[in-house]
Amino acid sequence: RTPLTGIYGATSTVTENYSTLTDESKLELLKGVKEDSEWLIRMVENLLSVTKLNDGSVRLSKTPTVIDELIDSVLSKFYKRYPNETVKVSTPDEFVSVAMDAILIEQVLVNMLENSVQHASGHTEISLAVRTEEDMAVFEVADNGCGIEEDILAEIFSGKLDSRDSSGHGMRIGLSVCASIIKAHGGEIYAKNAKDGGAILGFKLEADKSEDLE
Repeated sequence: RTPLTGIYGATSTVTENYSTLTDESKLELLKGVKEDSEWLIRMVENLLSVTKLNDGSVRLSKTPTVIDELIDSVLSKFYKRYPNETVKVSTPDEFVSVAMDAILIEQVLVNMLENSVQHASGHTEISLAVRTEEDMAVFEVADNGCGIEEDILAEIFSGKLDSRDSSGHGMRIGLSVCASIIKAHGGEIYAKNAKDGGAILGFKLEADKSEDLE
């Protein structure tokens, strides 16, 4: 209800005081409406995804997906929302393919990147790394921010946590969606604090065995 209240309040202010507001004030109010609307869209997308996965009404459409192409698509979506953020990317030198529902895995990675933006207070760097471990492809989103409190870390993928931070634009609900998507893929998802500060969100999926991963 908080973003809806913000949208209603801003639009009411503009419509009721249009002739007395400065152009700068109108623009600032409309920017707030846009941000709250974007948050609501992401929330609805996440809720629909987790509901469909949990009740079995959606089946995964898994196809071999090239890692580099997946990452390009993820960053394109992320930068549209956060043009001022920079993501340091690291991928294997060798060709790596993973059987996945690419749209859903994109959603996982975008959610993890957005979580770093919203919750990693004080961060100056966000990274997205992919590597191979035996027959698994490992995806990790890391930041150099404040890290994750231990009580939150224990339930970060449970969906029990407050989905909004102090700025009103949290993504915790998005992480419970991530867990559902990775579970549906038969993968493993995890969260931890880095030894030198910051947090790491990651997951593992089985890589295409037809490709040479060595």
